[in-house]
Amino acid sequence: MTLISLICAEILNVLLFPPELLRTTMTGTLVIVVVVTMPICLFVGSKMYENAKLGAQLQQLLNRDRLTDVATRDYFFSRMEAEPNAYGVSLMVDIDWFKAVNDRYGHLAGDAVIQAVAAALRKHTRAQDIVCRFGGEEFVVFLFDHTIRDGYDVAERLRLAIEEALISAEGHDISVTVSIGGSLKERVAAISTAIKEADEALYRAKSLGRNRTVFAGIASDRQTLAS
Repeated sequence: MTLISLICAEILNVLLFPPELLRTTMTGTLVIVVVVTMPICLFVGSKMYENAKLGAQLQQLLNRDRLTDVATRDYFFSRMEAEPNAYGVSLMVDIDWFKAVNDRYGHLAGDAVIQAVAAALRKHTRAQDIVCRFGGEEFVVFLFDHTIRDGYDVAERLRLAIEEALISAEGHDISVTVSIGGSLKERVAAISTAIKEADEALYRAKSLGRNRTVFAGIASDRQTLAS
């Protein structure tokens, strides 16, 4: 803005003033333009910076779940749609018998349990992986560049870490378990397909008694992949 003002002012000087007065008027014009426009430029620049900062903070709020500070469902799908060539393992993680936790200890304790599970999922995955609160007591984890065997090992590590944790909430020590369904996402394959297969595997894990990991397309949940 200051540069444009200076250029315009100098053009006017050349057009309006005779050559013998040009040097004097140019110097005065430069001083006036800088004194007048610099505060305006600084003010406008500071406002643009504040707006950009507020926009980034708002986007952060939209991308992160308020209770757990993991990714939101919308962010998960937008991120995965932006990376159609992503290869890896999708995990659906569901807290077992969560309604019983709320009924016995109250909803504030239930919130603490959800927060603790989310923290465990983040702790035992890498920074480049995505941990997302999918809804209620259910989470989705995407493990980039993992095979089924690698994904199974991570899923079991997550499951055991949560099973062994003692969550203090509302004056109680609470233990919970999770059931996990997994599926492999090939490159270019739709993430919705991988999520659907992981969800079906999760349903199978629950039907087999909960507190276990089951992968889509694998007949046996533990022996086949653990061997």
